[in-house]
Amino acid sequence: MEQWEQINAVQKMQDYIDQHLYEPITLSDLSRNTGYSPFHCAKLFKEHTGKPPFEYIRTLRLSRAALKLRDEKVKVLDVAMDFVFDSHEGFTRAFSREFGITPHKYSKNPPPIKLFMPSPVRDEYLFNQRGG
Repeated sequence: MEQWEQINAVQKMQDYIDQHLYEPITLSDLSRNTGYSPFHCAKLFKEHTGKPPFEYIRTLRLSRAALKLRDEKVKVLDVAMDFVFDSHEGFTRAFSREFGITPHKYSKNPPPIKLFMPSPVRDEYLFNQRGG
């Protein structure tokens, strides 16, 4: 498979994830979106983004949830459900592990945290091709 085809496939997966972040996402969904096998999709995705698909999705959801908690008056439970976490407890555990603070404490007095803000893989590829 040519490099540009791989980049386009991963970009399609990134776009799909972004458009469906508030819904359950499976490897089969990503696979159907690109036309490659689930195994091949997972391999390509990790190769070009540095993260396996589900780590990427979880980290992106947690970062977007952090922004929502920081910028809006919302309940932690509502944010957990919005971002497809099964429970308040599961969300709190994942959030605390990712950022070192509970979502409740973060929403009350947000310290600076390192959010995951991925670049489109196509942009990264073109930038690197130009010697950026």
